[in-house]
Amino acid sequence: MRVCFDLGDVFHPGASDEDNALSLQALLECLIAINRVYLRNHPKTPPLYRSGVKYGRTQVWDSIPDLLTRRYGDCKSLVAMHVAEEREAGRSVKPVFRFAKNPQTGTKDFHILEWYGGKKFDDPSRRLGMEAYHRRQGIWLFPM
Repeated sequence: MRVCFDLGDVFHPGASDEDNALSLQALLECLIAINRVYLRNHPKTPPLYRSGVKYGRTQVWDSIPDLLTRRYGDCKSLVAMHVAEEREAGRSVKPVFRFAKNPQTGTKDFHILEWYGGKKFDDPSRRLGMEAYHRRQGIWLFPM
């Protein structure tokens, strides 16, 4: 089933950073919750880092079964899967994101990664080939 949200007040050049951030956080937590349900009902699901999934840009927010079928995804789907795995294993982790102005488009892009508290972060996109993918495609690489 496809579920579409019409979010006309966010993620456009005039949208406020606060509205963008709050909306993005809500969307991520929704996908993480859906993924946790999937993991509970499918305990033999391969972990993200052993699944063969690689980084590749998409316009969709893939849940775990769709991400595994597609075999690639970008930060939103990769982080949502990995955070769900980590939370199901009892670890405390939050999706976090950064906004930056894209010099190619003039719009603000976001990049999602994981925060374990303190200075401990994980970036599934980078671990699964984001930098090489962006260089091959000639796509702006989000500064870190």
